[in-house]
Amino acid sequence: MQRKEFLKSMAFLTFSALFPNSKKLNHVNIENFRERISNLGSNDPKFWKLIREQFPIPRDFTYFNTGGLGSSPFVVTHKVIEEMDNLDKYPTPNHDLERWWKVKGKCADIFGCEKEEIALVSCATEGINIVVNGLPLKKGDEVILTTHEHAAGNIPLLNRAKRDGIVLKTFEPDIKNGFGNLERIERLITKRTRLIFISHITCTTGQLFPEKEICKLAKDKGLWVFLDGAQVPGMMPINVREYGCDFYTTSGHKWLLGPKRTGILYVRKENLELVQPITVGGYSDAGYSVEKSELKFQPSAQRFEYGTQNPALFFGLETAIDFLNAIGIEKIWEHNRTLAEAFYQELVKIPNVEVLSPEEEKFRTAMITFRMKNISYDKIVSYLMEKRIRVRPVAEGNLMAVRVSLHVYNNEMEVAKILSEIKNLARS
Repeated sequence: MQRKEFLKSMAFLTFSALFPNSKKLNHVNIENFRERISNLGSNDPKFWKLIREQFPIPRDFTYFNTGGLGSSPFVVTHKVIEEMDNLDKYPTPNHDLERWWKVKGKCADIFGCEKEEIALVSCATEGINIVVNGLPLKKGDEVILTTHEHAAGNIPLLNRAKRDGIVLKTFEPDIKNGFGNLERIERLITKRTRLIFISHITCTTGQLFPEKEICKLAKDKGLWVFLDGAQVPGMMPINVREYGCDFYTTSGHKWLLGPKRTGILYVRKENLELVQPITVGGYSDAGYSVEKSELKFQPSAQRFEYGTQNPALFFGLETAIDFLNAIGIEKIWEHNRTLAEAFYQELVKIPNVEVLSPEEEKFRTAMITFRMKNISYDKIVSYLMEKRIRVRPVAEGNLMAVRVSLHVYNNEMEVAKILSEIKNLARS
């Protein structure tokens, strides 16, 4: 074999090792997927089978941890690789603002807001930090949150408390009566309360909070509301304007199935001047002069973006949104809820199992959490992993439990599989 042919062969083998489904990767595109999916109804078994085939998850591996990290479909991976290649072929230090705003437009459509209210960030954690650190909070000002918040919210809030003396007041979520959480919040409100920071859906038990009612309560009291939506967009339809919240953020790498290190931040346009940009750079400004000591920020949420970006990741996020829209967010929500409810209804029947997710169906989501009276949560997780079933341990809120997330690549057979293994554990 000649040296040139040998090198080509080695390159192919290396690529195949990294991308074992490279044939699919090279021949898939969003237009082709949209056309194929449009010819099938969501009640047709082929519909969800076709969707499952778009992901690199091995057939013998059951993945139930989208709430932690979603798997990106081939179209997204292909798009990122394509854009990275283009960026390396024709390097430019500036990203294409026209395409950048197109991505924001699609994010705005998902959120139910204007694109000028959208900032593209690295993850929900960055979105939280931008708002928490930028709000005009002073010593003694109070923030209300639950005991079930993720580290992405707790740590920035604690950091601000340590630095500036704000006061954090927590309440235990009411999983028996969803609207009972309104009473728990209201009991904590004082003259010093400024912000309600709460997960739209908790990372612990998958509890959906009554977002509209919480926002109305806050507005009546003159408070700001920040909804942490890390567990929501991509799982179910949302509309931040209808909710009435001031701030909303999410990560692209969970239910949106986008590239890792992508996120979306919504800042209500009426609040753009309220939040002081703390970390800034190129793209944050609308003009500046060191000589005149002048700095003018962008009139949109772009003021919270800064520096050189990796646009390939966000073009991948755009493709992920196209992928979800091709399926239909309403169809995805119906699919996810159907699987979650089937799992929940059988789970509550298993002896020695305590289900921690809300008792009211309207406040349950595509994440169901449980623990067992006779087996520690870490042993449950390890046992299921041995059976090629990936779930997520939940230590937040001192629950010491197990969370199961169900999304587009999951099916009834996988639900039956995990239920069977949990029953085996219960018998042991």
